[in-house]
Amino acid sequence: MGLGAATLAIAVLGVIVWLTFLITQTRVRRRREPPPQNLGPTFGDEELESHRLNKILVSAFLASAVMAIVMPVYYLNESGRQVAAQEKFDEIAEERGLHWFEKFQCGNCHGIEGGGGGAPFIEARSGLTTTWAAPSLNDITYRFDEDETRYWIVFGRQGTPMPAWGVEGGGPLNSQQVDELLAYIDHLQIPQAEAVAAVDGKVSREMTRLTGADDAVAATASTIEADIAALAAAPGQYEAVSGLPARLMNILSGSITCTTESAAAIDAPCEDESAADTDRDGVSDAAETSLNVLIAEMLDSAPPSESTSMLEGIEFDPNNAFTTTNGSVATPDLIQIDEVVAEFENIERTLRLTIESRESLLATALTGLAFVKDAAENRRFAIDYETIAAAEFEGNLADARRGAALYNAFCARCHTAGYAAGITFTQDAGSGALGPSLRDGRASVQFPDEQAHLDFVIKGSVAGELYGLNGVGRGWMPGFGTVLSESDLRLIVKFERALR
Repeated sequence: MGLGAATLAIAVLGVIVWLTFLITQTRVRRRREPPPQNLGPTFGDEELESHRLNKILVSAFLASAVMAIVMPVYYLNESGRQVAAQEKFDEIAEERGLHWFEKFQCGNCHGIEGGGGGAPFIEARSGLTTTWAAPSLNDITYRFDEDETRYWIVFGRQGTPMPAWGVEGGGPLNSQQVDELLAYIDHLQIPQAEAVAAVDGKVSREMTRLTGADDAVAATASTIEADIAALAAAPGQYEAVSGLPARLMNILSGSITCTTESAAAIDAPCEDESAADTDRDGVSDAAETSLNVLIAEMLDSAPPSESTSMLEGIEFDPNNAFTTTNGSVATPDLIQIDEVVAEFENIERTLRLTIESRESLLATALTGLAFVKDAAENRRFAIDYETIAAAEFEGNLADARRGAALYNAFCARCHTAGYAAGITFTQDAGSGALGPSLRDGRASVQFPDEQAHLDFVIKGSVAGELYGLNGVGRGWMPGFGTVLSESDLRLIVKFERALR
């Protein structure tokens, strides 16, 4: 028999054995099953009414007694356990919310403790870079409910530095992470009494802001003019400093001034290692003297910057192995050389890039200067207190001034174009931004009844609910009734109704 036939025979035999096994194992064995207990014979009275029944009754009694004790204890303990579990859950959410707050640097704009701050922003009309006033977060629950705050986190605010952070808005945070961030923001909230007490300080700052507006705009114009002058001077400055980094390298690796250590600091060979090094710091005496001369030349030629500020505090001494920077930090000379090399390269690179972009930078600066000069001439940021007082305050200038300051502190961010970008960019009060314009008596048109207007400012809008005359809320208008007194709220309402 050949190998193939033997293999086939074994395979057939295996199949037969396997089929036999399956058949024998799957056959239904008919056997007599015992009847269930409820259909079988029971115990007689003689047997039941004996110690067996007593045992059952005692067991039932003991079980009932245990339940009677355990259930009240469980009931009394459960509410506290649930509260503790919720507190622990909230604590974990706050900790994770702090992680997201720090990871995505929310404090850079809104303040480390959520007290408000600023963010770099390019103002669209002028092209100028300014600081956008970021609102406080430590009192946000007195203005918005949680769903409204979540909306701003998820979708951000278009036209401002506030980006979308939620996945639905195109950001990195999922819904759970947003909830955790909200938990941390809730943890930041200051007491209501503290929020109310801060009102007068905000009013005072707004009055000062308006009083010093002309000087602030003039200062902005002066800064832009200085920038334009710096752009004009950049080519000459670059010509003066462009060769200094190469001269620095030559000092550290040249045959007369180098040491093995100073050359190694710039990844270059030292042609002659015989230069004297009195303080044995790895930098030759000749190099230290030459470095001082070269740094002085750089400071005379380069425009002021962070790099020149760093260089101003550096002076090498051939008899001292340490350089004292800014009068306080003693640094080994060999390590200080790394700082000098880096700052020389920074100055050269900054001037080179400035020259390469000089035309576009100059165009932006000139456009911005024209905008600022127009702002200084037309003074759209100014408020005509006399007209306002006559229209709604029965001639009371003090109330009109406070009403204007309250409006700027709590309303202008949304209802006055450019307000958050700074006084230079602030347009007419009530000109409209995220919120609608209030000028030309529109507040009175929306709210023919002044009390209805007041109620709206107190409560804010609710998404989908009607307000005023045919207004439909989106939940964007915060309520201020929890932080402002009724008298201050009435001053805001009167100010808004006086805008023309």
